[in-house]
This record gives sequence, C-alpha cells and structure tokens, in this order.
Amino acid sequence: MKLFKQFTLLTFVLLSALSSFTSANEMEITAKSKTISEDSKLHTYSGNVRIAFADGNLSTKSSHASFQKGKTVMEGDVEIILSNAIANTERVTFIPSPQGLVAKMDKVTFTYK
Repeated sequence: MKLFKQFTLLTFVLLSALSSFTSANEMEITAKSKTISEDSKLHTYSGNVRIAFADGNLSTKSSHASFQKGKTVMEGDVEIILSNAIANTERVTFIPSPQGLVAKMDKVTFTYK
C-alpha cells in the first residue's frame, strides 16, 4: 500500500511538471508556462509556445499576414478560431508539417466556449 501511495505521489508530481503540455483531439500545445482561470474558460500559455494542429481544421484573422520561405506570419490582433475556442495572440508563425500545421508564438490565450 505504501508503494502505491509513493507511485501515486510520483505520478502527480510528474503530471504537475508537465502541466504546460496539453493535448486534445485536434491539437497539441507545449509552452514554458500555463495559467488557467478559475472558471477554466481562459487558458494562457507563454514562453516558446508551440501548437501542433493534426487536422488543420481552423481559421484565422489578423491585421497583417505575410509569406516567408514557406511559412505564414500573421501579426496584429491575431485570432485562431477553433470549433471549441478562440486563441488570441499578437504574432504567430504557421509552418506546414507532415502531420498537419505547427503554430509558433511567444504567448497565446485561449477562450473556451
């Protein structure tokens, strides 16, 4: 029983350490830090944020977009619109990948429906 409690505690500690990693059916998010509002509707990721979209099922809005060496750079009030949330950031770089699409940014806030 004591071994089970130690294993459970170790699992909790490991999961806490990986709290900046989130996975869902359509995307995988990694970042240096993550904060969640009390009502769980706002998730803010910061520090080397990387979002991998497996199915590419998203739409975007921004003030400015440019294409550089196969990458799409969007700047100024960027919105990434998903089926269950809207992500807001100031600048994002989209890079095609064999698995779908990768978005890189410094900080992003998801507002879940």
